Amino acid sequence: MKRILVVDDEVNLCDVLSMLLEDDGYEVATAENGRKAIEILDAGAIPDLIISDLKMPVKDGMQLLEHVKRMGRDVPLVMITAYGSIENAVEAMKRGAADFITKPFNKDIIRHVVHNLLKTDDLRKENQLLKEGSGEQGIVWRSAAMREIMETVEKIAPAPSAVLLLGESGTGKEVIARAIHARASAHVQTDFSVPFVSINCPGVPDSLIESELFGYRKGAFTGAVQNYGGKICLADNGILFLDEIGEIPLQTQAKLLKFIEDKTFEPLGSTTRVRVEARIICATNRDITAMVKEGRFREDLYYRINTITIRIPPLRERPEDILPLAEHFLAHYSIAMAKRITGISEEVRAALRSYHWPGNARELRNIIERAVVLSSPGVLGPDCLPPEMRAGARKDAVETGENRFEQVERDMLCDALRRHEGNISAAARELGVTRDTVRYRIRKHGLQSG
Repeated sequence: MKRILVVDDEVNLCDVLSMLLEDDGYEVATAENGRKAIEILDAGAIPDLIISDLKMPVKDGMQLLEHVKRMGRDVPLVMITAYGSIENAVEAMKRGAADFITKPFNKDIIRHVVHNLLKTDDLRKENQLLKEGSGEQGIVWRSAAMREIMETVEKIAPAPSAVLLLGESGTGKEVIARAIHARASAHVQTDFSVPFVSINCPGVPDSLIESELFGYRKGAFTGAVQNYGGKICLADNGILFLDEIGEIPLQTQAKLLKFIEDKTFEPLGSTTRVRVEARIICATNRDITAMVKEGRFREDLYYRINTITIRIPPLRERPEDILPLAEHFLAHYSIAMAKRITGISEEVRAALRSYHWPGNARELRNIIERAVVLSSPGVLGPDCLPPEMRAGARKDAVETGENRFEQVERDMLCDALRRHEGNISAAARELGVTRDTVRYRIRKHGLQSG
């Protein structure tokens, strides 16, 4: 169960948020000011998400945010403000806040923000798991396909060009997007971190996607009680990552195309255009070209977003990466769960190599996590695998045993024939079998007798 810490000096607001989030299945704790929240954090009760008011009499939201950053714990923090100014929100985002909402707030909007941030944080943790220990943003790979992709990432990172990432679910499209962001950030001299704003397009209802992207002005629609800048504003001078862009409605696609073309847009309820410099990276597991032919995706938008296209192959097409990833996940979860796991058995290795991985790297991560949870200290054995993989491990183990037996038999026969200079009768006597058995084994193993 995900844990959320709500921090606000208004007791009624804390109660409302607690009931709302608990109804959605979250575990909620509250604090009446930033100082109390810091005490909770320092006591070791680290939540998965913090929702904090910006203005509080005892340690405000900015001070709480700074404390979270000093702790070195990547806990997303959503800032609540009654002042609704874009300047305050942007300043909070520059200092590391994950998002902001204005009060009084719309319940559906805060549910959406919380859901998306927790999902994004899970993906961020997944991205961290995919990093090599040799470099901050290195990604675990051994295959030539991934090496080529990473060489492309290095080349395109400094450019402002749009990027389209193609690949099945779980292949690591956001991992690659964040790698581009990290390498692009290294080329920028700034006192603030370069923004990386991610939107999971299928997770936003069609009725909210336009306001989520472009923001709105007070009174633009029922429930718009304050101005909201939108995710594009937050990505100014950074990267806007649109995950599963194929799910965006056609009407919103037209407005997105206009923004990509001239870097300006009108928030809902406004006639004033806002200019934002944001690089667009899109990802999808859909066949976009087929969607264009079927009229479900704008052709002009497609040509705008695929200036540079990177296809990330599924894990089954790069089997060289399976075991390095598995070992990386194993090291991470062994430490996280304080279990002394010394390695992966040959049976499990064979099962991992032979499995078809429909869920790709994400599925591999989950299976290794499960195995570490169920295992005892020592080597991971097949009993820790899911049933469908366990059967494959046993089959591979039998085949491996048979292969080893065949090799031992062949070696014994070769040694006996060599010692007796190819004399079949002498070799048969030494091995305790008949001459016909030796002849059969010679033919079986493709050997030649003297």
